[in-house]
This record gives sequence, C-alpha cells and structure tokens, in this order.
Amino acid sequence: MAQEKKYKLGEYEFRTEQEYREAAADLKRIKGIMDKYDVSNPEQAKKILATVKAHPESLRSPYGRKFIEKLENAAGVSSAAGFDTQKTAKREESKKREKKIKKEKVKRERKRNADGTEKEKFQIFTVRNFVAGIIIIACVVVFSVFAPRIFSFKGNGENNEDIRANMISSYAKNQAELKEKLYTYYYNVVGETEEEAQKDAQEGMSHYVLDLSERTISSMTESEISDVYQQLVEGGDIQNNSFVEPAEITVLKEKLLAAGLSGNTGNGSEGETAVVAAINSMMDYQHRMYYSLCHNYSLLGYEEEQYEAFAAEDMEALFGDVIYSFNMTEEEKQAYFESFQKKGLIKDNQIVRFSTDPTAYNLPDLTPMIDVSLKGEDTESFECSMISYAPAASVFYEIHSGDKTGYMCFRNNGGNTEYIEVDEDTSVTTQGDFFIYKDSKLTEGRWFYNQQHIGILLNGDSSSAVSCVYDLTY
Repeated sequence: MAQEKKYKLGEYEFRTEQEYREAAADLKRIKGIMDKYDVSNPEQAKKILATVKAHPESLRSPYGRKFIEKLENAAGVSSAAGFDTQKTAKREESKKREKKIKKEKVKRERKRNADGTEKEKFQIFTVRNFVAGIIIIACVVVFSVFAPRIFSFKGNGENNEDIRANMISSYAKNQAELKEKLYTYYYNVVGETEEEAQKDAQEGMSHYVLDLSERTISSMTESEISDVYQQLVEGGDIQNNSFVEPAEITVLKEKLLAAGLSGNTGNGSEGETAVVAAINSMMDYQHRMYYSLCHNYSLLGYEEEQYEAFAAEDMEALFGDVIYSFNMTEEEKQAYFESFQKKGLIKDNQIVRFSTDPTAYNLPDLTPMIDVSLKGEDTESFECSMISYAPAASVFYEIHSGDKTGYMCFRNNGGNTEYIEVDEDTSVTTQGDFFIYKDSKLTEGRWFYNQQHIGILLNGDSSSAVSCVYDLTY
C-alpha cells in the first residue's frame, strides 16, 4: 500500500496539496498585512480583524488562525466577541473529510466494476480482433518494402552530391564575405596598412579547417567536392550535415559587430566603409546644426555675415573639427574619424549626438514662464519655449506675452574669464553672451547665475535679471 504523501510548510504538516496551498496563500497575506500595518497597535489590529470578519474565506489555515489570535490579543478582543475561528476551522475540516469519503466510495465502486462485470465483457481473442491483426501485419510488410522507393521519387530531386555541393558553396561564400569584413576592419578601423590588413584577415581565416574564400566551387569536380566535404567533417567544421563555427571566428565576428561591420560585406549600404559612413553622418549632423544656428541667430535681427560668424564660433566650440566639404580623400576622412573618436564624438563607429537638455551644458532651462527685468524698463512676464535644435553651445527661446512675440538667446562662451561684482562681497564669472529681441529691438549683454535668478550685465550695470516663474497649472 502506497504511503500517503505529506505536505510540510514551516511548523505544520498538511494531508492534501489544497491545504498546503491555502496555508502558503495565508502566509503571503499575513506578510502583506504586517508590511503595511503595525499589528501590535490595538486600533490597527481591530481594523484588520473587522476586515477579516468581512471576508471569512481568508486566513483559514493554521497560520491564519494563529495570526487572528495574535490580532485578537493585540486588540483586546475575545474569540467570542470577534468570531469563533476554531468552529469555522472544524466545519471546514468536516466538509473536507466528507468530500474525501465520497471520493473513496466512488473509486471503490469503479474498481469493483472494472474487476467484475466489465472485465467479463471484454475478450481479447475474437475473430474480429484476429482479422484486424493480420491486416496490420500485412500493411507493415508492404510499407517496409515500398516506402524507400516512394520517398526517393517524392523527394526534392537532390542527391548526396548536390547537397554536399550546396553546403560547400555556402561555406565558401560565407568565408569570402567574412574575409572582406576582416580586411575592412583592420584597414579602416584599426588603421593598418593594406599589407598588414591582408595578412591579419588571412590569419583570421586560418581558424577554419579549410579556407575556400577564393576558390570557385562551380568548377570543382564531384570527387573534389567529396574530398573537401570529408575534410570539413573530420576537422569538425561540419557535424550532422550542419556547420559548426569555430570559437575563434565567433570572437572575430563580435569585434566586427562592435565596429558596425556585421550587417554587410564590410562596406556600407552604398559601398561605404564603416569609417566613411561615420564621417558622412557627422558631416550631415554638423550641416543641420550649423544651419539651425544660423536661422536662430537671424531671428535676433542679425545680417547674414554676423549670424554665420556666431554659428561658426558655436560649431568650433562644439566639435573642434568642423567639416564643410564632402570631397575628401580616404586619408582625410580617416584623420577626422580618429580626431572625433578622441573627443568622444564617435563611439563604436556611431556619432554621439548632443543632448537636447540645456542644463547638461550649464545653460538655463527657462520653460514655461519667466519674468524679464531689464534696466530702465518695467518687469515683463512671458511664456517661454525652447526652439534650439541642439542646445549645447547656445540655447534659444521664443517668448510670448499676449500679441507680443520675441526671442532670447544664452551662449556658453564666457570661458570664466570675466568677473562681475554683484555686491561688495560677491563676484561671479560670466557664462557667456546674452541676447533678447523684443518690440523689434535687440538688447545685447552678458549673463551669469545669481542665486534665484539669472543676472544680466548691460553696459557695466548688473541690475537686470531673468527669473523663472514656476507655473504649476501650465
């Protein structure tokens, strides 16, 4: 007779899995309650008891009943005043015993039927069963004789030689692509000479059993293909008619992936190497940023020569090297690539774009409302919205007040070289140029941080300021 399975959870044992699960659920509920409430507090204990009383289906396990007793002691409530958990538990156990007795009775009835009348009705050796067995044996014999022929006629038309030829062809094609990628990596990314790049690419291919990257598979005879196939099998590059990539090749491919060369044959989608593609992306990025800066400075009322000068100064501060010509040699692009890498502007062959958050460059973030107080003018309130393409060297804002519209700019070109005396005991360094264009008038000055607002230096006077207004209903 099989031993009855026991379910143990902590200090209690349970006869059924259902009881075990109920106890586990109760422990989870108890932990949640204790994390949220102080169960030793009488008032909180009373509230928890009231909730449990409203949901009698919870906390029915021994752990649940023990927890309820703890709550009752903390709340100063007797079991009779609260609810009789022992009676409830006994009723539940009584119901479970009745269900178990009924199930055992049904099982015994079914077993008697199976061992008695039902067994008598079932007979193995009948004429019908004997005939069915003969038919099955005949089918098996016929299938074993004709199945190989049927499948050979219904196949895809490829024999072993065709399969091997296709595998060898695929093997050689993949090697040729990898070899080209390796050469591009060593030549353009690492910066080796052509001879060194060719040597290192060839060395990479030596990790294969055979290097078929330069062989023409279509011109090979069946005997040569069979011989190559056998060498690859013996060397371990083919196992169970599947390619097995050498571990060293996997490492090399990871390097190519990091260099951005894994998705093509070593060139960009339009025949570009990884270096050329990165430099072209950088040029496109710089052009868009330059023209955005030019446009923003033109909003302040400057003429072309002046706003182009401001934009060029910002670009040089941002990038160091500014590219305006697409007609460059490979050597020039390689030099730019290395320069941008050192500055951290190209990483893993991808350009690193500037953040759109002005505070990342110690420039102000003034949205959504500001107060502007300029010397000799009344303080004005404006809605303020940033319009910069990439606020790194300069950040631009459009300001609105009723029908009035204007623009404001803060530049990060102070260089901590100019000092402003705020009062007798305090002096600060200027952050850069300040421009505000409103009422068709441009005001120029220098800006600095001064406690709760941004100070503005106008013609030697530092009393002007821009303050951010925190409008929480905006």
